Amino acid sequence: MFSTVLIGTGTVYGLSRADSWRHHVQPRVPFVLDTAGASADNADRPDVRTAAEHIENIRNVLNPPVADLAAVFEVSRQAVYKWLSGSSTPEDDKLGRIRELSRVADEFQAAGISRAGTLLKMKAFAGRSLMDLIKSGESRNEHVRDLVAEARAMKDSYRGSGLAASKSRPTSDWQSSVSIPGGSEQG
Repeated sequence: MFSTVLIGTGTVYGLSRADSWRHHVQPRVPFVLDTAGASADNADRPDVRTAAEHIENIRNVLNPPVADLAAVFEVSRQAVYKWLSGSSTPEDDKLGRIRELSRVADEFQAAGISRAGTLLKMKAFAGRSLMDLIKSGESRNEHVRDLVAEARAMKDSYRGSGLAASKSRPTSDWQSSVSIPGGSEQG
């Protein structure tokens, strides 16, 4: 894993995520970033983030309420807050779900998906959401790919609807009721 230590910042920054932190650090600590030797392929690298870092990633990208996280991990809200503070660590089965949801957040962020939290709760898989599938341990890569494709289709639909050219403030609230075509919607 390629990373850099910038004196005066108090932390180590991963070069693979330079776009997410560079604009915060560059004004305070001048540096030149040459990533010519860095590999862009992270598939074979182990994920070494802590449970707290995974949960922060989930909260930053997916923005779920702590109560929803507690429900998915089958713990109290207080337990989630303790994991965030580092005063306790999750059990192995809970940590597996945390990593899975963090991986989903990583994929949504890499795809540039806005309103990822809405997609996460969309009942797109036989009346179940991705959160439901993660809770039961049934989440697979194709579920995430389907949601990314759906988000892109909704974005294209929005652009083609004429709403994008409207002078009123843009919203995407209307997209939350749309589901994946062909998906079974059972109440």
